[in-house]
Amino acid sequence: MPSSSPVRNGGDQAAAAMVEGRRKAAGRLAGVLLLLRLAALCFAVAAAVFAATDGAALRLAPFRFLLAANAIVAVYSAFEVAAAAWEVARGATLLPEAMQLWFDFGHDQGFGYMAVAAAAAAAREAATCGHGGGGGMSSAACLQGGIAVGLGFAGFASLAAAALASGYRLACFLATGSRSPASPSSSHY
Repeated sequence: MPSSSPVRNGGDQAAAAMVEGRRKAAGRLAGVLLLLRLAALCFAVAAAVFAATDGAALRLAPFRFLLAANAIVAVYSAFEVAAAAWEVARGATLLPEAMQLWFDFGHDQGFGYMAVAAAAAAAREAATCGHGGGGGMSSAACLQGGIAVGLGFAGFASLAAAALASGYRLACFLATGSRSPASPSSSHY
């Protein structure tokens, strides 16, 4: 009587291929998230440095808010870069998987909104800077403030893209129980 074992029917090979496909997809998405988080870190640090290096701009509350928000985003992004690098290197999340996914998704959104609020508040001051509304700032300070605002918006864009990717990973986790997308061959139908 012939045996219908999974090895004979290729079941183990198909399962191994499916697991390998999921692992590769998760690795690619983790690599993209690492790059987005690294970009957010660089933009936030640069925006904070540009906002902090001119004392005239720091006399205005929106630029102090821009400095503080980008410094906070930079610290958060540094932690997330380390966590993403850990995930790329080890293939596992730093925290338990469900906790890491919810942490990333929620904090990416929260810090992203803080970054865009600070950049928007400082953008208003930077727009009126050269027209007598800048609190007596020099043209160099106005330019530096404008650059800090632009870098703040770029940091927000990186965080928004990371929030989109972490939201996708969370949706995959809620739908399949894994942070990587289900492979097309995993359907039972």
